[in-house]
Amino acid sequence: MTEADTFSPVATSRLLVRQARTAAMSTLARRTGHPFGSLVTVACEADGTPIVLLSTLAAHSRNLAEDPRASLLFVEGTLGDPQQGGRVTLVGRLERIGDDAGQRRRYLTRNPDAALYAGFADFAFYRLELEEGHLVAGFGRAMRIRREDFLLDVGGAAALTAAESRLIAGFAETPARVAAWAAKLGAAAGDWTVVGVDPEGLDLATTAPEGRAFRRLVLPSPVGDPEALDTALSAWE
Repeated sequence: MTEADTFSPVATSRLLVRQARTAAMSTLARRTGHPFGSLVTVACEADGTPIVLLSTLAAHSRNLAEDPRASLLFVEGTLGDPQQGGRVTLVGRLERIGDDAGQRRRYLTRNPDAALYAGFADFAFYRLELEEGHLVAGFGRAMRIRREDFLLDVGGAAALTAAESRLIAGFAETPARVAAWAAKLGAAAGDWTVVGVDPEGLDLATTAPEGRAFRRLVLPSPVGDPEALDTALSAWE
């Protein structure tokens, strides 16, 4: 079986987004309507919906207040020709969200440095109400990604999402196990930790000398509760 036979546009798109530390955000400039680019740090809800933390005083936030249409471009890290790397653009509407404890926790667990300013009155969390995506997975591989395909179905995973904080704390007590997962994923040695749990897998992170890095552990099949997760991880190992 060749790589072309196993290639999945949806799985590739999900992996790109989950492993990205940052994204290029485009909003519509208020006065001119031109695309306005910004660099943002990202996280995801359990179903893959992107979350960003923005200063409400910034130009992009003022743009969003008048027109919430936006896109986020996620790019695969590569040491070679960047045109040969994968990238996915997610298009939709960036909507300001209230003080949702779960979304705040997921964002700050993944981006702990943001805790220094996340509580400031002039900062707010936004989520991308996804409409569709566009994947470029190297030369000659460009395709549309439907919203309903990209987002995970978390309807049967309430027990898992409710236990996420407890599960992450438990993984922190077994660093050797987490490090072994990272090594199996081809990552360099480091202080790897679990920073996200969802039905499809785990998000791993470390603070490397060159900056924070992420890896994605994808389970053989989706799970809905902590017991099923433990069984899936045992099989994955």
